[in-house]
Amino acid sequence: MPATLFKIPLVRWVRGTIERMNAAGKDDRETWDNHWFTTYKDLGGQSDSSGSKICPKRAAYGIWCLGRISNSGRTFENWTLESVRKELGKNAVYAVLALDLLEMKRGRRGTEGDWSNAELWAKVQETYQKKLGELTAHKQEGAVTIALGLFTEGQTLSRPQ
Repeated sequence: MPATLFKIPLVRWVRGTIERMNAAGKDDRETWDNHWFTTYKDLGGQSDSSGSKICPKRAAYGIWCLGRISNSGRTFENWTLESVRKELGKNAVYAVLALDLLEMKRGRRGTEGDWSNAELWAKVQETYQKKLGELTAHKQEGAVTIALGLFTEGQTLSRPQ
């Protein structure tokens, strides 16, 4: 079953936003925000607050900027977590960590089953606190949902070795 966010197909939402960004030849956050909301509405989104929610929007923007979404027209960037935090925000870090953890899990032999959103969020929180030495948000507001959905549907790129 395809991943959804606010009852909208996640991959279609992200891909639609990317297509609009590429067509506009832009890469700034304000243009992303506008295209994110327009794509949400075009896909049948009804709630202005859901279509404008900062956390998933920033997570998707961050991993797009960093070239972590396949066939996005972006070059893979290998920034430090500190740089991602400073330039793109915590939600981008959460999404990057989630993708890294999912890649590591996939690479381990003998690993059984998939992580739920809640299990992955707990791992992201733990890793974030260890690596950046600061607390995370108390609850997952969409960044892990974005990462997990795109990863599960084969839409992400792993870190170059």
